[in-house]
Amino acid sequence: MTVFSRIAITWLAALIVTAAPATSKAQDSGLLFHLSADRSLVADTAQGDPRPNFRDKVSIINDGARGAALSAADDVVLAWNAPGNIYAQRGTLSFYWRSRYPVGEGPFPIFRVGYADHTSWDMVWLRIDWNGSGFDAFVTDANLARTRVTYTLPAKPAPETWTHLAFTWDETRGVELYVDGKLAAKKQAVAIYDSGLDQFGPTSRVVSPHQVQSRYNFLRGGDYDELRIYDHALEASEVADLAAVGSVSSPKPTADAVDQSGQIAWRLRYGWNRPKDIPPVLSAPVTTVRKIEFTDA
Repeated sequence: MTVFSRIAITWLAALIVTAAPATSKAQDSGLLFHLSADRSLVADTAQGDPRPNFRDKVSIINDGARGAALSAADDVVLAWNAPGNIYAQRGTLSFYWRSRYPVGEGPFPIFRVGYADHTSWDMVWLRIDWNGSGFDAFVTDANLARTRVTYTLPAKPAPETWTHLAFTWDETRGVELYVDGKLAAKKQAVAIYDSGLDQFGPTSRVVSPHQVQSRYNFLRGGDYDELRIYDHALEASEVADLAAVGSVSSPKPTADAVDQSGQIAWRLRYGWNRPKDIPPVLSAPVTTVRKIEFTDA
């Protein structure tokens, strides 16, 4: 065995040992990202980068929903990198939100997740909004269609009141919006949500690869606490736990849920979802596949 081979084997073994613990927690509970904001804006748990990629006009306050929280100014610039911390195929986004001063009829974004690369001008893949009378939430599929739900509140939230919001998505099931632990709206759908994601963050007008900013008529801050992102759509009882105690008391194993929905979604994404309509056999000795650019069409 050469010196180079021994070095390569040693390096590979070290890589396996150091990499294994990092994913074990996500495999057990499905928790990819958790920011308590009790001490800083660095995530307590992260399968990707735990540090914010953009951070300006934000502070830590003591009167959070559970311990301390983050307070975003109206012109806040705050986002974390998405890779590893959120999956597009399926997931759950959960956090406590407080308006801090009265809400009105004007809509504003509460949370955004942006594409890594896209044709839409706003680069929005997921968004949760205040719509003037309640909440809107959507995810965007591969054809730019948005699986959207809307919930009208019986009364506008008081500025000092914490509201728990949770939004789930799954390519095989659709989306669900929970308010204070209760299912508020749902839409069944089968769609391809899978895509490259860049960043996520609260209350900004734009969260995208080219900029993160809050300007124009989107100057509206708020307070946030216990931001959690899971690798699958949580069940109603688990979301109720998040709203009541801030965590899932008895998380269900994620393997079964991810395997079942993942297989169905994979078949749909790559065209294997029609067993009686399989792709044609490429019987020619040579097959040429050409991408037709927009300017050539």
